[in-house]
Amino acid sequence: MALQYARETILAGGRVIWAAEIMPDAGRFGQLFAAVSPVHSSRFHAMELGTEMERVMEKVVEASKFLPGVELVVIDDWAQEQGRTSESSISAITSILNIATIDEGDIRVIIISKSYESPTAIDSIRVRAHQRLEAMGCDTWLLSRPSEGDSRRFLKTPAGEIELILEESGYA
Repeated sequence: MALQYARETILAGGRVIWAAEIMPDAGRFGQLFAAVSPVHSSRFHAMELGTEMERVMEKVVEASKFLPGVELVVIDDWAQEQGRTSESSISAITSILNIATIDEGDIRVIIISKSYESPTAIDSIRVRAHQRLEAMGCDTWLLSRPSEGDSRRFLKTPAGEIELILEESGYA
């Protein structure tokens, strides 16, 4: 979903910074960006920076100030898979959220993490650090699929739930 949003941002004339420990699946990237010209694709800036969250955030903030027309920053897989999210990771995310208010202030930020199952929660699917992110002004969305092999996805947002169909060119 974030790749599709990145594609739409680029086609509308914006620039995207995508930071992740590992880059998105090349096959899926190729499907979504197949109709995007090389000129437009040059506005997608991928940063594969490993697991040092503070360093990742410093590089993203630096790039967002240096590159003209950045409209979207995506931090993919920002939280560790197990355990409590570290204070340094939360602090790093705060620095990314602060870039949205720097200068022109038209930068949108998407922060992606894997969900997890909580055996003690009423709603067993949870989003990492969602309460802390919401306290920082973020909306938490949960994208799920009903079963393996199903092309349907459900996007749960604060405004409600939306059913989507996953197609080769993105979500419909």
